[in-house]
Amino acid sequence: MPPIEVVLPKVDMDMEAGAIAAWKVAAGDRVQQGDILFEMETDKSMMEVESPGTGVIRDLAPITGEPIPVGTTVAWIDPV
Repeated sequence: MPPIEVVLPKVDMDMEAGAIAAWKVAAGDRVQQGDILFEMETDKSMMEVESPGTGVIRDLAPITGEPIPVGTTVAWIDPV
């Protein structure tokens, strides 16, 4: 099975960017679909982002506090 891409989601119509406030997982962790992966901060709110699939997490984007565009890949999940 191909790896699952984790992207910064768009959570409202006019959202163009968001920032990763905190990762709740580390590279190498096993995750289940629906597990909380990270907290995302927008100009309007803070929210938790769930895993889109089950597997082992890798290639986490660094936490910079700087806005990143919606749709940017922030991690990958290798299905197990």
